[in-house]
Amino acid sequence: MKWQHWLRRLAGKAPQHAFADMQPVSGQLQALQANFLVLDVETSGLDARQHHMVSAGWVCVDQLQLKLNASFYCTVRPAEDVILGQSAVIHGLHQADLASGLTEAELLTEFMQAAAGRVLVCHHSAIESRFFQQAFLRHYSQSPQLRFVDTLALEQQRLQRQGSVVKNNELSLNYCLKRHGLPQIRAHNALEDAYGCALLLLSQIKQRSKDLTVNALLNPHSP
Repeated sequence: MKWQHWLRRLAGKAPQHAFADMQPVSGQLQALQANFLVLDVETSGLDARQHHMVSAGWVCVDQLQLKLNASFYCTVRPAEDVILGQSAVIHGLHQADLASGLTEAELLTEFMQAAAGRVLVCHHSAIESRFFQQAFLRHYSQSPQLRFVDTLALEQQRLQRQGSVVKNNELSLNYCLKRHGLPQIRAHNALEDAYGCALLLLSQIKQRSKDLTVNALLNPHSP
């Protein structure tokens, strides 16, 4: 509708222009040569339609080199008062922490700039995928294609390939880090979770063949 198009122009870029730099990276690219954006978000609940992101963090991995100088963290200031409830016990954030954060729209701008030309990575990516998709729908009326390498799924596949019986609690990020001989992180801090996920990704890639592709990372259970 014309009025929706006018509102998008008033707010900034139209979706097709805003998402132009977020085209998917070729699945045939070798993982050794790929650039990754490893991210995590903390939320006020699990339902992306009624809950909100309260913090976000990410780090960059360029051709298997962790780039801590490109790390990012922010709290997210909601458009209206958000009820944190029991989620505050998990992520440790309170209303005062959110008041000084970025707006959701500002976070999306930062995210789009950071994600350009990169493969997205999360541990248990369903949460990040749902919340970013809903945020894009709120501000742009549509969402870019968001595909994530999921280090949880990669670890599950690795263990199954070894014939191990995998229990759910054995796929938590800290449990996976311990299994790989990597340092533990403070769980439910978005930046620390992103850092831990990046370490796990590097270990998982280095254990695979050198011709491992991005597509194989995105589809770990494919034959």
